Amino acid sequence: MLNLAGLYPPIPTPFDAAGNIAYDKLADNLRTWVTQPLDGIVMPGSNSEAAFLTRDERIQVWRVCAETLRASGKRLIAGTGVETTAETIELTKIAAELGAEAALALSPYFYKPAMTHDVLVAHYQAIADASPIPILIYNVPLFTGVDFTPETLITLAKHPQIIGAKDSSANVVKMTEVLAAQPDFQVLSGSAGALLAFLSVGSVGGIVALANIAAAPLRRVMDSFQAGDLATARQVQYSLMDINKAITLHFGVSGLKYAMDRVGLYGGPPRRPLLPLHEAGQTEIDRLLRASGLIA
Repeated sequence: MLNLAGLYPPIPTPFDAAGNIAYDKLADNLRTWVTQPLDGIVMPGSNSEAAFLTRDERIQVWRVCAETLRASGKRLIAGTGVETTAETIELTKIAAELGAEAALALSPYFYKPAMTHDVLVAHYQAIADASPIPILIYNVPLFTGVDFTPETLITLAKHPQIIGAKDSSANVVKMTEVLAAQPDFQVLSGSAGALLAFLSVGSVGGIVALANIAAAPLRRVMDSFQAGDLATARQVQYSLMDINKAITLHFGVSGLKYAMDRVGLYGGPPRRPLLPLHEAGQTEIDRLLRASGLIA
């Protein structure tokens, strides 16, 4: 089984002022990220504005990411989940051909009431049966309105190609139940604010937005926990809570992109209908970046 233990940022898609993807800025950002204590990147995820990308854009972004990551030895996890089973399978195969080592598959969500246990199990098992690379389930009920039950995750974990899940609900109790039933299932926290709590119940790492700008302290949380230094792990985890809440809950993609600009990466504008971060938000992000030691 592929071991995905580690720390991964779901990287934003860089756009220029006209709303076109700035592939040169993406390459620049990647060259910075591969020097940081990260195990790879995830693209696209929620913070990548995945819902705003065309199919061709998604594929071209994978090409750019794969080229840089291949040279660095770090891992590309491709976000391949879309509304239909057939297209998710097709995108997963394309991502594998381009060099992705695993696929992160968001649940379908337009027909929310229809996303029952049986529907989700059939959908993900079909993807896994056809996929040349391992599958991670992506549970992000804040955006999809679909929240996987422990029963569904435990059932899917029995498929040899479904090796784990990114859970952005921060539901530690649910993940504890899943891991108690399937200890080898690779759970990754989808929230930096829940990283230490998830590690404590058997999570193997995190796919978290904050890793775009704070890889070093997040890695310190993980390393301290693994070394048994819980006091340090807690201290660093506490220090990141406010900035994480700001960029994931309060200000979203626009806040993350502004924070990237402030730490020396290219964030740039979001794609419409999202708007750039307003002045009050910029002031608050600046304050929190300083308080957490991420800028002077």
